[in-house]
Amino acid sequence: MKKIMPTAVLATICLCAASLFFTGCKKKQSLNERSMYFWKSSLKLDQEEKSFVKKHNVKKIYAKFFDVVESNSGKIDEYGLSPIATLKFEEELPSGVQIVPVVFISESCLDGNSKYYFKFELPKLLSYRVLQMCETHDIPVKEVQIDFDWTETNREDYYEMLEELRKILSEKNVALSVTVRLHQLRMEEPPCDSGVLMLYNTGNFRDINCKNSILSYEDASPYIKNLSSYKLPLRLAFPNFSWYLCFKGNEFAAISYNVDTSDKKSFKDKGDGSFSVLQEIYLKNCSLTEGDTVRYVKADFEEISKVLEEIKQVNKDLASNNILFDLNSRNLKNLGGSEYEKIFN
Repeated sequence: MKKIMPTAVLATICLCAASLFFTGCKKKQSLNERSMYFWKSSLKLDQEEKSFVKKHNVKKIYAKFFDVVESNSGKIDEYGLSPIATLKFEEELPSGVQIVPVVFISESCLDGNSKYYFKFELPKLLSYRVLQMCETHDIPVKEVQIDFDWTETNREDYYEMLEELRKILSEKNVALSVTVRLHQLRMEEPPCDSGVLMLYNTGNFRDINCKNSILSYEDASPYIKNLSSYKLPLRLAFPNFSWYLCFKGNEFAAISYNVDTSDKKSFKDKGDGSFSVLQEIYLKNCSLTEGDTVRYVKADFEEISKVLEEIKQVNKDLASNNILFDLNSRNLKNLGGSEYEKIFN
Protein backbone atom coordinates (compact mmCIF):
# COMPACT_ATOMS: atom_id res chain seq x y z
CA MET A 1 0.00 0.00 0.00
CA LYS A 2 1.32 3.45 -0.93
CA LYS A 3 2.23 5.72 1.98
CA ILE A 4 0.67 9.15 1.84
CA MET A 5 2.88 12.01 3.00
CA PRO A 6 1.25 14.03 5.79
CA THR A 7 -0.05 17.41 4.65
CA ALA A 8 2.03 19.30 7.22
CA VAL A 9 5.25 17.64 6.08
CA LEU A 10 4.43 18.26 2.44
CA ALA A 11 3.71 21.92 3.17
CA THR A 12 7.02 22.26 5.02
CA ILE A 13 8.95 20.76 2.09
CA CYS A 14 7.19 23.08 -0.36
CA LEU A 15 7.99 26.11 1.80
CA CYS A 16 11.65 25.09 2.02
CA ALA A 17 11.81 24.58 -1.75
CA ALA A 18 10.21 27.94 -2.35
CA SER A 19 12.61 29.54 0.11
CA LEU A 20 15.59 28.03 -1.69
CA PHE A 21 14.19 29.12 -5.06
CA PHE A 22 13.70 32.73 -4.03
CA THR A 23 17.05 32.80 -2.21
CA GLY A 24 18.65 31.61 -5.43
CA CYS A 25 16.81 34.29 -7.39
CA LYS A 26 17.92 36.98 -4.98
CA LYS A 27 21.49 35.78 -5.18
CA LYS A 28 21.40 35.92 -8.95
CA GLN A 29 19.93 39.44 -8.94
CA SER A 30 22.52 40.64 -6.42
CA LEU A 31 25.36 39.81 -8.78
CA ASN A 32 25.45 43.34 -10.09
CA GLU A 33 28.14 43.02 -12.77
CA ARG A 34 29.11 46.64 -13.25
CA SER A 35 30.84 47.10 -16.58
CA MET A 36 32.48 49.75 -18.76
CA TYR A 37 33.80 49.99 -22.27
CA PHE A 38 37.46 50.86 -22.81
CA TRP A 39 38.17 52.32 -26.25
CA LYS A 40 41.72 53.65 -25.97
CA SER A 41 44.66 52.16 -27.87
CA SER A 42 46.72 51.27 -24.78
CA LEU A 43 45.45 49.24 -21.86
CA LYS A 44 46.82 51.39 -19.08
CA LEU A 45 44.59 53.13 -16.56
CA ASP A 46 45.55 56.49 -15.09
CA GLN A 47 44.99 57.16 -11.40
CA GLU A 48 41.56 58.73 -11.91
CA GLU A 49 40.38 55.72 -13.91
CA LYS A 50 41.71 53.27 -11.32
CA SER A 51 39.97 55.21 -8.55
CA PHE A 52 36.69 55.15 -10.47
CA VAL A 53 36.88 51.37 -11.00
CA LYS A 54 37.51 50.83 -7.29
CA LYS A 55 34.94 53.34 -6.02
CA HIS A 56 32.11 52.06 -8.23
CA ASN A 57 33.09 48.39 -7.98
CA VAL A 58 33.47 47.88 -11.74
CA LYS A 59 33.99 44.17 -12.40
CA LYS A 60 34.09 43.89 -16.17
CA ILE A 61 35.75 45.94 -18.91
CA TYR A 62 34.82 45.54 -22.56
CA ALA A 63 38.10 46.45 -24.24
CA LYS A 64 38.46 46.98 -27.99
CA PHE A 65 41.21 44.60 -29.08
CA PHE A 66 41.38 45.74 -32.73
CA ASP A 67 39.39 46.91 -35.76
CA VAL A 68 38.80 44.93 -38.94
CA VAL A 69 38.81 47.17 -42.00
CA GLU A 70 39.17 47.02 -45.74
CA SER A 71 42.90 47.18 -46.46
CA ASN A 72 44.03 50.10 -48.62
CA SER A 73 46.81 48.07 -50.16
CA GLY A 74 44.91 44.81 -50.50
CA LYS A 75 48.16 42.98 -49.74
CA ILE A 76 47.21 41.61 -46.35
CA ASP A 77 45.10 38.92 -47.99
CA GLU A 78 43.53 38.47 -51.38
CA TYR A 79 40.25 39.96 -50.19
CA GLY A 80 41.78 43.11 -48.72
CA LEU A 81 40.56 42.81 -45.10
CA SER A 82 43.00 43.45 -42.30
CA PRO A 83 43.21 44.18 -38.55
CA ILE A 84 44.32 47.63 -37.42
CA ALA A 85 44.54 49.67 -34.19
CA THR A 86 45.55 46.67 -32.09
CA LEU A 87 45.33 47.21 -28.35
CA LYS A 88 48.67 47.52 -26.54
CA PHE A 89 48.78 45.81 -23.14
CA GLU A 90 50.89 48.07 -20.94
CA GLU A 91 49.70 46.91 -17.52
CA GLU A 92 47.32 44.51 -15.82
CA LEU A 93 43.86 45.63 -14.78
CA PRO A 94 43.03 45.90 -11.08
CA SER A 95 42.50 42.56 -9.35
CA GLY A 96 39.06 41.02 -9.87
CA VAL A 97 38.29 42.91 -13.09
CA GLN A 98 37.44 40.70 -16.07
CA ILE A 99 38.31 41.69 -19.66
CA VAL A 100 35.90 41.04 -22.52
CA PRO A 101 37.62 41.38 -25.93
CA VAL A 102 35.67 43.52 -28.42
CA VAL A 103 36.35 43.59 -32.15
CA PHE A 104 34.98 46.45 -34.23
CA ILE A 105 34.24 45.52 -37.86
CA SER A 106 33.90 48.31 -40.41
CA GLU A 107 30.83 48.29 -42.66
CA SER A 108 33.14 48.63 -45.66
CA CYS A 109 34.28 45.03 -45.10
CA LEU A 110 31.08 43.89 -46.80
CA ASP A 111 31.08 46.45 -49.59
CA GLY A 112 33.53 44.69 -51.89
CA ASN A 113 33.92 41.17 -53.27
CA SER A 114 34.88 39.62 -49.96
CA LYS A 115 31.54 38.14 -48.82
CA TYR A 116 32.67 34.52 -48.83
CA TYR A 117 35.84 35.42 -46.94
CA PHE A 118 33.85 37.59 -44.53
CA LYS A 119 31.40 34.79 -43.75
CA PHE A 120 33.64 31.73 -43.58
CA GLU A 121 37.31 32.71 -43.28
CA LEU A 122 37.15 35.84 -41.14
CA PRO A 123 35.56 33.98 -38.17
CA LYS A 124 38.55 31.60 -38.05
CA LEU A 125 41.19 34.31 -38.24
CA LEU A 126 39.33 36.68 -35.94
CA SER A 127 38.78 34.10 -33.20
CA TYR A 128 42.37 32.86 -33.49
CA ARG A 129 43.78 36.37 -33.16
CA VAL A 130 41.61 37.28 -30.16
CA LEU A 131 42.28 34.03 -28.30
CA GLN A 132 46.00 34.24 -29.09
CA MET A 133 46.15 37.78 -27.67
CA CYS A 134 44.38 36.58 -24.53
CA GLU A 135 46.75 33.64 -24.14
CA THR A 136 49.82 35.82 -24.69
CA HIS A 137 48.73 38.26 -21.99
CA ASP A 138 47.33 35.62 -19.64
CA ILE A 139 43.76 36.88 -19.91
CA PRO A 140 40.99 34.37 -19.04
CA VAL A 141 38.33 34.79 -21.72
CA LYS A 142 34.67 33.87 -21.22
CA GLU A 143 33.11 36.14 -23.83
CA VAL A 144 34.01 37.84 -27.12
CA GLN A 145 31.98 40.74 -28.49
CA ILE A 146 31.56 41.90 -32.08
CA ASP A 147 30.69 45.53 -32.84
CA PHE A 148 29.22 45.89 -36.33
CA ASP A 149 26.47 48.24 -37.54
CA TRP A 150 24.50 45.89 -39.76
CA THR A 151 21.58 46.83 -42.01
CA GLU A 152 18.83 44.92 -43.79
CA THR A 153 21.07 44.87 -46.85
CA ASN A 154 24.02 43.08 -45.24
CA ARG A 155 22.24 41.40 -42.31
CA GLU A 156 22.12 37.93 -43.88
CA ASP A 157 25.87 37.88 -44.60
CA TYR A 158 26.67 39.20 -41.14
CA TYR A 159 24.47 36.61 -39.43
CA GLU A 160 26.16 33.81 -41.36
CA MET A 161 29.52 35.08 -40.15
CA LEU A 162 28.22 35.16 -36.57
CA GLU A 163 26.99 31.59 -36.83
CA GLU A 164 30.45 30.41 -37.88
CA LEU A 165 32.15 32.46 -35.20
CA ARG A 166 29.77 31.22 -32.52
CA LYS A 167 30.52 27.60 -33.43
CA ILE A 168 34.26 28.17 -33.15
CA LEU A 169 34.03 30.02 -29.83
CA SER A 170 31.59 27.54 -28.29
CA GLU A 171 34.17 24.78 -28.78
CA LYS A 172 36.44 26.85 -26.51
CA ASN A 173 33.58 27.46 -24.02
CA VAL A 174 33.56 31.15 -24.96
CA ALA A 175 30.27 33.02 -25.39
CA LEU A 176 29.59 35.41 -28.29
CA SER A 177 27.89 38.76 -27.78
CA VAL A 178 27.19 41.58 -30.23
CA THR A 179 26.31 45.25 -30.07
CA VAL A 180 22.75 46.15 -31.06
CA ARG A 181 21.62 49.59 -32.25
CA LEU A 182 18.12 50.86 -31.51
CA HIS A 183 16.91 50.56 -35.11
CA GLN A 184 18.09 46.94 -35.20
CA LEU A 185 15.52 45.99 -32.54
CA ARG A 186 13.00 45.88 -35.39
CA MET A 187 15.00 43.19 -37.19
CA GLU A 188 15.42 39.48 -36.53
CA GLU A 189 17.71 38.78 -33.58
CA PRO A 190 21.35 37.93 -34.47
CA PRO A 191 22.60 34.35 -33.84
CA CYS A 192 24.67 34.84 -30.69
CA ASP A 193 24.44 34.32 -26.93
CA SER A 194 23.63 37.87 -25.87
CA GLY A 195 23.69 41.50 -26.97
CA VAL A 196 24.41 44.98 -25.68
CA LEU A 197 21.90 47.65 -26.65
CA MET A 198 23.83 50.82 -27.46
CA LEU A 199 21.87 53.71 -25.98
CA TYR A 200 24.20 56.37 -27.34
CA ASN A 201 24.88 58.02 -30.70
CA THR A 202 21.12 57.97 -31.13
CA GLY A 203 20.86 61.26 -33.02
CA ASN A 204 22.30 62.61 -36.23
CA PHE A 205 25.52 64.35 -35.17
CA ARG A 206 25.88 65.71 -38.71
CA ASP A 207 22.74 67.81 -38.26
CA ILE A 208 23.57 71.22 -36.83
CA ASN A 209 20.04 71.47 -35.39
CA CYS A 210 20.20 68.16 -33.48
CA LYS A 211 20.09 69.14 -29.79
CA ASN A 212 21.78 66.06 -28.34
CA SER A 213 23.14 63.50 -30.77
CA ILE A 214 24.66 61.41 -27.94
CA LEU A 215 21.35 60.40 -26.35
CA SER A 216 17.94 61.99 -26.22
CA TYR A 217 14.75 60.42 -24.93
CA GLU A 218 12.90 61.72 -27.98
CA ASP A 219 15.17 59.75 -30.32
CA ALA A 220 15.22 56.54 -28.26
CA SER A 221 11.58 56.30 -27.15
CA PRO A 222 10.03 55.08 -30.45
CA TYR A 223 12.27 51.98 -30.40
CA ILE A 224 11.95 50.99 -26.74
CA LYS A 225 8.57 49.28 -27.20
CA ASN A 226 10.35 46.66 -29.35
CA LEU A 227 12.13 45.39 -26.23
CA SER A 228 8.93 43.67 -25.06
CA SER A 229 9.17 41.08 -27.84
CA TYR A 230 12.94 41.00 -28.44
CA LYS A 231 14.19 37.47 -27.74
CA LEU A 232 17.96 37.99 -27.44
CA PRO A 233 19.18 38.55 -23.83
CA LEU A 234 20.35 42.16 -23.62
CA ARG A 235 22.34 44.47 -21.42
CA LEU A 236 22.08 48.26 -21.74
CA ALA A 237 25.00 50.59 -22.50
CA PHE A 238 24.70 54.27 -21.59
CA PRO A 239 27.02 57.20 -22.42
CA ASN A 240 29.13 59.36 -20.15
CA PHE A 241 31.15 61.06 -22.87
CA SER A 242 31.07 64.47 -24.55
CA TRP A 243 32.29 65.94 -27.81
CA TYR A 244 32.57 69.12 -29.84
CA LEU A 245 30.85 69.01 -33.23
CA CYS A 246 32.43 71.34 -35.78
CA PHE A 247 30.41 72.80 -38.65
CA LYS A 248 31.63 74.84 -41.61
CA GLY A 249 28.56 76.88 -42.35
CA ASN A 250 25.78 74.34 -41.76
CA GLU A 251 27.83 71.39 -43.02
CA PHE A 252 29.38 68.93 -40.57
CA ALA A 253 33.19 69.05 -40.61
CA ALA A 254 34.58 67.00 -37.72
CA ILE A 255 34.29 65.73 -34.15
CA SER A 256 36.80 67.17 -31.69
CA TYR A 257 37.36 66.45 -28.00
CA ASN A 258 39.53 69.35 -26.90
CA VAL A 259 38.28 72.80 -27.90
CA ASP A 260 38.85 75.83 -25.67
CA THR A 261 35.51 77.55 -26.18
CA SER A 262 36.30 79.84 -23.21
CA ASP A 263 38.67 81.75 -25.51
CA LYS A 264 36.54 84.85 -26.10
CA LYS A 265 38.77 86.05 -28.93
CA SER A 266 37.91 82.94 -30.94
CA PHE A 267 34.40 82.03 -29.79
CA LYS A 268 31.10 83.70 -28.94
CA ASP A 269 28.72 81.75 -26.71
CA LYS A 270 25.28 81.56 -28.33
CA GLY A 271 23.72 80.22 -25.11
CA ASP A 272 22.37 76.94 -26.50
CA GLY A 273 25.52 74.86 -26.34
CA SER A 274 26.72 76.35 -29.62
CA PHE A 275 29.62 78.75 -30.18
CA SER A 276 30.17 81.05 -33.16
CA VAL A 277 33.72 81.12 -34.48
CA LEU A 278 35.09 84.70 -34.48
CA GLN A 279 38.44 84.13 -36.18
CA GLU A 280 40.29 81.39 -38.00
CA ILE A 281 41.31 78.54 -35.71
CA TYR A 282 43.09 75.28 -36.29
CA LEU A 283 41.98 72.15 -34.49
CA LYS A 284 43.56 68.72 -34.56
CA ASN A 285 41.37 67.41 -37.38
CA CYS A 286 39.94 70.51 -39.06
CA SER A 287 40.24 74.27 -39.45
CA LEU A 288 37.38 76.73 -38.90
CA THR A 289 36.86 80.29 -40.04
CA GLU A 290 34.72 83.22 -38.94
CA GLY A 291 31.03 82.36 -39.02
CA ASP A 292 31.50 78.62 -38.50
CA THR A 293 29.99 76.84 -35.50
CA VAL A 294 31.15 74.53 -32.72
CA ARG A 295 28.47 72.70 -30.74
CA TYR A 296 29.30 71.15 -27.36
CA VAL A 297 27.32 68.00 -26.60
CA LYS A 298 27.58 65.81 -23.50
CA ALA A 299 25.74 62.88 -21.98
CA ASP A 300 22.72 64.23 -20.09
CA PHE A 301 21.68 62.35 -16.94
CA GLU A 302 18.10 63.59 -17.22
CA GLU A 303 17.81 62.04 -20.69
CA ILE A 304 19.44 58.81 -19.48
CA SER A 305 16.99 58.65 -16.57
CA LYS A 306 13.96 59.07 -18.82
CA VAL A 307 15.17 56.32 -21.14
CA LEU A 308 15.89 54.01 -18.19
CA GLU A 309 12.48 54.66 -16.68
CA GLU A 310 10.66 53.82 -19.91
CA ILE A 311 12.69 50.64 -20.35
CA LYS A 312 11.69 49.59 -16.82
CA GLN A 313 8.06 49.94 -17.85
CA VAL A 314 8.62 47.63 -20.82
CA ASN A 315 11.00 45.12 -19.21
CA LYS A 316 12.18 45.83 -15.65
CA ASP A 317 14.74 43.00 -15.79
CA LEU A 318 16.72 44.91 -18.43
CA ALA A 319 17.31 47.97 -16.29
CA SER A 320 20.14 46.54 -14.16
CA ASN A 321 23.72 45.42 -14.81
CA ASN A 322 24.19 48.36 -17.14
CA ILE A 323 27.37 49.26 -19.00
CA LEU A 324 28.94 52.71 -19.41
CA PHE A 325 30.79 54.05 -22.42
CA ASP A 326 33.49 54.71 -21.55
CA LEU A 327 36.32 54.41 -19.03
CA ASN A 328 38.31 57.52 -19.84
CA SER A 329 39.34 60.18 -17.35
CA ARG A 330 38.38 62.84 -19.89
CA ASN A 331 34.76 61.68 -19.64
CA LEU A 332 34.40 60.61 -16.02
CA LYS A 333 33.62 64.15 -14.85
CA ASN A 334 30.64 64.47 -17.21
CA LEU A 335 28.36 62.76 -14.69
CA GLY A 336 28.32 62.83 -10.88
CA GLY A 337 29.11 59.95 -8.55
CA SER A 338 25.49 59.50 -7.44
CA GLU A 339 24.37 59.58 -11.07
CA TYR A 340 26.78 56.80 -11.95
CA GLU A 341 25.39 54.74 -9.07
CA LYS A 342 21.83 55.22 -10.31
CA ILE A 343 22.80 54.11 -13.83
CA PHE A 344 24.69 51.05 -12.58
CA ASN A 345 21.80 50.05 -10.30
